[in-house]
Parts: sequence; structure tokens; C-alpha cells
Amino acid sequence: MCLTVSLAWKTSLCLAMNKPIIAITARVTQQRYSVNQDYVDALKNAGAVCLLVLPQSKEELSTLLSSVSGICIPGGMDVDPKLYHQSNLGSDPIESEIDQLDLDVIAIAKEKGIPLFGICRGLQIINVAMGGTLIQDLTSVDIDHTLSSKNKIRNRGHNVSINRENFLYELFGHSIEVNTYHHQAIDRLADGLTVSAVSTDGVIEAIESKNLFAVQWHPERMVQNDLFEYFVNMCRKNG
Repeated sequence: MCLTVSLAWKTSLCLAMNKPIIAITARVTQQRYSVNQDYVDALKNAGAVCLLVLPQSKEELSTLLSSVSGICIPGGMDVDPKLYHQSNLGSDPIESEIDQLDLDVIAIAKEKGIPLFGICRGLQIINVAMGGTLIQDLTSVDIDHTLSSKNKIRNRGHNVSINRENFLYELFGHSIEVNTYHHQAIDRLADGLTVSAVSTDGVIEAIESKNLFAVQWHPERMVQNDLFEYFVNMCRKNG
């Protein structure tokens, strides 16, 4: 009861300040729930207030998320292949509690029409939640998709080609250089999702649908924060 009242008060205050509340799903690091500060900084700089969402029952999550204007599903560990009916052929580490948190939050976002922004693992778990599958280890492609991670390069990685007639094209034009920190990617695209961008070796780098978009790269580590500004504005309209 106190939590509900507190969130309602905070929501009213944030709306009065034109600051949408964006929920970020937690990750587990050394037995502690956490979120990378880069996500928080990027959302705050774009004009949002952040709320860290911890694992809990779906009913509790539904109540909590009724007070937010948008949800960010960040990067993190590999998605359990059992969730898309495959044996484990290279997915590690896995955290089942976080898988369930993301799946529940995605389902609630779809049910309530809450805008959703997925980043790296966020793109992958959105695809899985909607019925798609993943490539568990990118070993037979032309680009090293772990390049930025290996070389500690926050901004640079490789170019992606952006399809016309989507918001990414309006923001960046026909291509953009992105960083790359992943060894997994979308295999079979879920029904209802559209590909927005691909790398030169055919890896899906961005997807979208009604009230959601997701990218495989890490925009929170890049100089350009256009995606966060776009998302926060999207949430303002929703709120």
C-alpha cells in the first residue's frame, strides 16, 4: 500500500516536471542486483527519471509498472536456450531469475501498451519473448561482434545499414557506425517484429514494432544519445 501511494505521488510529481519515469530491469552481479550507470546517465540526460525493477512476482511487477511511462531492457547475460526450445550450445552465463524478470516485464509492457526499449540482450530477450530464436555463438560471420569488448572501444565497432521508412533512418540516415559487445544474435525473427538495421554480414542489429524498438549495440556507451532522447520523447507522449 505504501509503495503504491509513494509511486503515485512520484508519478504525479514527475509528470508535472515533464519527466517520464523509465523502469530499468535489474541484473545480478556478484550476488547483488545492479544496473550499469551508463544506462541511468543516458536516460537522465535525456530528461527521464529512472526506476530500478527487481525480480518479484508478475502481479507485483504489474502493479509497479502501472506507474511508469516506459521500460528499458538493458544488456546482460545470455538468454537460457530452453526458452526457445534449444539445447545449450554456447550460452553462458545464464541467470534464470533475470530471464523470468525480463519475460514478465515484456509481457506486461505489451499488455499495458508501455513503450519498450531493448539494448543488446534486451533485443534478444524481446525476440525470444515473442517467439523467436537466437544464434547462440556467432562463429561463422565476417565481423568480430565482440570487437569493442575485446579492445575496450566504447564508440567504434562496425557499420550497420539502416532500412528506409523507420525512425532510425530519420535519426541517422542509411548507415551508422556502432560498437559491438555481443556473441549472440537473432536467428529466427519473431512474428510481429520488423528488422530496422543489419550489419554487412547479415546479423540483425535493430528491430521494431508498435510501442517498442531494440538495438544490438550499446548506445549508452556512445557519444550520440539520439536513441535515448527519442525513447524519452516517446514515453512523454505515452504518459
